[in-house]
Amino acid sequence: MAPVPTRLTCSVVIHAPIDRVFHFHDDTKNLIKITPPSIKVSFESFGPPGLGYEVKLKVVQFGFIPMYWHVRITDYVQNVRMVDEQLSGPFTMWKQRRDFTKVNGGTMLTDTVEYAVPFGLLGRIVDRLFVRKQIHSMFAYRQARTKALLEDSTELISPIS
Repeated sequence: MAPVPTRLTCSVVIHAPIDRVFHFHDDTKNLIKITPPSIKVSFESFGPPGLGYEVKLKVVQFGFIPMYWHVRITDYVQNVRMVDEQLSGPFTMWKQRRDFTKVNGGTMLTDTVEYAVPFGLLGRIVDRLFVRKQIHSMFAYRQARTKALLEDSTELISPIS
């Protein structure tokens, strides 16, 4: 029987046009700009954004724990939503949905993550004590950094090349 996934949701209003916020998130290189300093991310491979787009990442946390992730964009509606799902990686299941909504001249970004940890009961205990807090903290950091970067007109956002 598959475990019931944990679901976390985090929202932020960013005072920037919706297309700028959306395309900031479909540019894989920007992931490095919004990842907490304690987590190191490198790209094994990635291609042009859009439906079916796949990314392979190496993520090192706590300075020594490497994790390899392979995700695919399974839903992509420009300026509306983007969904990526883990094909392989550290979780039994991982699905991240980003929703983009126009609000008062800006954009509300809502991240919803559904995930399940491996290792049965032990994994669920570790999730409640540690993993859930880490994921929530990481997304709060990412949203705060995204807001800071996109609201600061002096920061250059690199286009996909």
